[in-house]
Amino acid sequence: MNHTLKVVLLVSLIANVLLLGFVLGAAPRRLEERPSFRDRVKADIEKLPEPARTKMRENMEQTRKTDEPMFAEIRQAREETLKIIAADPFDEAAYDRHVNRISELRASMFRHMSDNIKAIVKTLPAEQRKAVADLFKRPPPGTA
Repeated sequence: MNHTLKVVLLVSLIANVLLLGFVLGAAPRRLEERPSFRDRVKADIEKLPEPARTKMRENMEQTRKTDEPMFAEIRQAREETLKIIAADPFDEAAYDRHVNRISELRASMFRHMSDNIKAIVKTLPAEQRKAVADLFKRPPPGTA
Protein backbone atom coordinates (compact mmCIF):
# COMPACT_ATOMS: atom_id res chain seq x y z
CA MET A 1 0.00 0.00 0.00
CA ASN A 2 1.23 3.43 -0.76
CA HIS A 3 1.66 6.06 1.90
CA THR A 4 -1.39 8.17 0.91
CA LEU A 5 -3.75 5.21 1.11
CA LYS A 6 -2.40 4.28 4.55
CA VAL A 7 -2.97 7.84 5.82
CA VAL A 8 -6.52 7.91 4.41
CA LEU A 9 -7.35 4.56 6.03
CA LEU A 10 -5.88 5.68 9.36
CA VAL A 11 -7.86 8.94 9.31
CA SER A 12 -11.02 7.03 8.39
CA LEU A 13 -10.45 4.56 11.22
CA ILE A 14 -9.92 7.37 13.74
CA ALA A 15 -13.04 9.20 12.52
CA ASN A 16 -15.12 6.03 12.81
CA VAL A 17 -13.87 5.32 16.33
CA LEU A 18 -14.65 8.90 17.37
CA LEU A 19 -18.11 8.70 15.83
CA LEU A 20 -18.79 5.38 17.55
CA GLY A 21 -17.65 6.85 20.88
CA PHE A 22 -19.89 9.87 20.42
CA VAL A 23 -22.94 7.75 19.56
CA LEU A 24 -22.38 5.30 22.41
CA GLY A 25 -21.61 8.10 24.86
CA ALA A 26 -24.88 9.89 24.07
CA ALA A 27 -27.01 6.71 24.03
CA PRO A 28 -27.66 6.45 27.79
CA ARG A 29 -29.08 9.98 27.89
CA ARG A 30 -31.38 9.27 24.97
CA LEU A 31 -32.50 5.97 26.45
CA GLU A 32 -33.23 7.14 29.97
CA GLU A 33 -36.90 7.55 30.76
CA ARG A 34 -37.82 11.15 31.39
CA PRO A 35 -41.22 12.14 32.72
CA SER A 36 -43.34 14.29 30.45
CA PHE A 37 -43.84 17.96 31.23
CA ARG A 38 -47.39 17.22 32.36
CA ASP A 39 -46.17 14.45 34.71
CA ARG A 40 -43.49 16.75 36.19
CA VAL A 41 -46.06 19.50 36.78
CA LYS A 42 -48.48 17.02 38.38
CA ALA A 43 -45.73 15.78 40.69
CA ASP A 44 -44.78 19.36 41.60
CA ILE A 45 -48.42 20.25 42.28
CA GLU A 46 -48.63 17.37 44.75
CA LYS A 47 -45.87 19.04 46.78
CA LEU A 48 -47.97 22.20 47.30
CA PRO A 49 -49.82 22.77 50.57
CA GLU A 50 -53.61 22.67 50.68
CA PRO A 51 -55.72 24.42 49.36
CA ALA A 52 -53.22 25.46 46.67
CA ARG A 53 -52.73 21.82 45.67
CA THR A 54 -56.42 21.19 45.04
CA LYS A 55 -56.94 24.51 43.26
CA MET A 56 -53.93 24.00 40.98
CA ARG A 57 -54.91 20.39 40.22
CA GLU A 58 -58.46 21.46 39.31
CA ASN A 59 -57.13 24.38 37.27
CA MET A 60 -54.77 22.15 35.32
CA GLU A 61 -57.57 19.72 34.46
CA GLN A 62 -60.00 22.49 33.52
CA THR A 63 -57.40 24.26 31.39
CA ARG A 64 -56.59 21.02 29.58
CA LYS A 65 -60.26 20.50 28.77
CA THR A 66 -61.00 24.06 27.66
CA ASP A 67 -57.78 24.51 25.67
CA GLU A 68 -57.91 21.18 23.80
CA PRO A 69 -59.66 22.75 20.76
CA MET A 70 -56.92 25.37 20.63
CA PHE A 71 -54.22 22.67 20.87
CA ALA A 72 -55.91 20.86 17.98
CA GLU A 73 -56.00 24.07 15.94
CA ILE A 74 -52.30 24.66 16.62
CA ARG A 75 -51.48 21.10 15.54
CA GLN A 76 -53.49 21.56 12.34
CA ALA A 77 -51.89 24.93 11.57
CA ARG A 78 -48.46 23.42 12.19
CA GLU A 79 -49.16 20.54 9.80
CA GLU A 80 -50.37 22.98 7.15
CA THR A 81 -47.26 25.10 7.70
CA LEU A 82 -45.06 22.07 7.14
CA LYS A 83 -46.91 21.35 3.88
CA ILE A 84 -46.35 24.96 2.78
CA ILE A 85 -42.63 24.63 3.53
CA ALA A 86 -42.39 21.47 1.42
CA ALA A 87 -44.51 22.79 -1.48
CA ASP A 88 -43.03 24.02 -4.71
CA PRO A 89 -43.21 26.94 -5.20
CA PHE A 90 -42.89 28.25 -1.66
CA ASP A 91 -45.85 30.48 -0.71
CA GLU A 92 -44.32 33.04 1.61
CA ALA A 93 -47.62 34.82 2.36
CA ALA A 94 -49.35 31.57 3.34
CA TYR A 95 -46.39 30.61 5.50
CA ASP A 96 -46.52 33.98 7.30
CA ARG A 97 -50.30 33.65 7.85
CA HIS A 98 -49.96 30.21 9.41
CA VAL A 99 -47.01 31.13 11.61
CA ASN A 100 -48.84 34.26 12.79
CA ARG A 101 -51.96 32.20 13.55
CA ILE A 102 -49.90 29.73 15.60
CA SER A 103 -48.34 32.62 17.52
CA GLU A 104 -51.77 34.16 18.19
CA LEU A 105 -53.15 30.85 19.45
CA ARG A 106 -50.19 30.27 21.73
CA ALA A 107 -50.45 33.82 23.10
CA SER A 108 -54.16 33.32 23.73
CA MET A 109 -53.52 30.06 25.58
CA PHE A 110 -50.80 31.71 27.65
CA ARG A 111 -53.14 34.59 28.58
CA HIS A 112 -55.86 32.12 29.53
CA MET A 113 -53.49 30.11 31.74
CA SER A 114 -52.07 33.29 33.29
CA ASP A 115 -55.56 34.56 34.12
CA ASN A 116 -56.40 31.21 35.72
CA ILE A 117 -53.22 31.25 37.82
CA LYS A 118 -53.93 34.83 38.88
CA ALA A 119 -57.45 33.89 39.98
CA ILE A 120 -56.05 31.07 42.10
CA VAL A 121 -53.10 32.80 43.72
CA LYS A 122 -54.97 35.95 44.69
CA THR A 123 -57.01 33.79 47.10
CA LEU A 124 -53.96 32.14 48.71
CA PRO A 125 -51.89 33.31 51.68
CA ALA A 126 -48.36 34.57 51.00
CA GLU A 127 -46.53 31.34 51.94
CA GLN A 128 -48.70 29.32 49.54
CA ARG A 129 -48.20 31.91 46.78
CA LYS A 130 -44.45 31.45 47.31
CA ALA A 131 -44.88 27.67 46.92
CA VAL A 132 -46.82 28.22 43.68
CA ALA A 133 -44.10 30.60 42.45
CA ASP A 134 -41.48 27.92 43.17
CA LEU A 135 -43.55 25.50 41.10
CA PHE A 136 -43.11 27.74 38.06
CA LYS A 137 -39.37 28.27 38.40
CA ARG A 138 -37.36 26.75 35.58
CA PRO A 139 -35.20 23.80 36.60
CA PRO A 140 -31.45 24.07 36.10
CA PRO A 141 -30.32 22.95 32.61
CA GLY A 142 -29.90 19.22 32.26
CA THR A 143 -32.20 18.32 35.16
CA ALA A 144 -35.52 18.41 33.36
